[in-house]
Amino acid sequence: MSRARAERIGKRRFDEMVDEFYAADAKLMPSGSVTARGLEEIRGFWRSTPDQGLVELTLEPRDVEISGDLGYEIGRFSRTLRRRHGAPFQETGKYVVIYRRESPDRWRAIAEMFNSDSRR
Repeated sequence: MSRARAERIGKRRFDEMVDEFYAADAKLMPSGSVTARGLEEIRGFWRSTPDQGLVELTLEPRDVEISGDLGYEIGRFSRTLRRRHGAPFQETGKYVVIYRRESPDRWRAIAEMFNSDSRR
């Protein structure tokens, strides 16, 4: 799931990624930003990432656990950012996603949080 999601982000297919990945009542808690609640606010966040300098994103799941109808994924990310008048730079960090089972073979994120390892 992480690879397909990162590919959609890389191809700027944000609406498709949001509709496939997040539950309707999901919350996204990005580093340095307010919480986005629901699909429209989450779409707005992802649509704005190219303007904020996102060039490329890689997701690396480390721990995945499931208990009943809830599960979580903890991982690392690496992203390439380019500020308006600067050279591209790499940033690494960590993330956690909480999933809820919506059907026997369908899981959607209900909460996601990520932050950078760097001290800005």
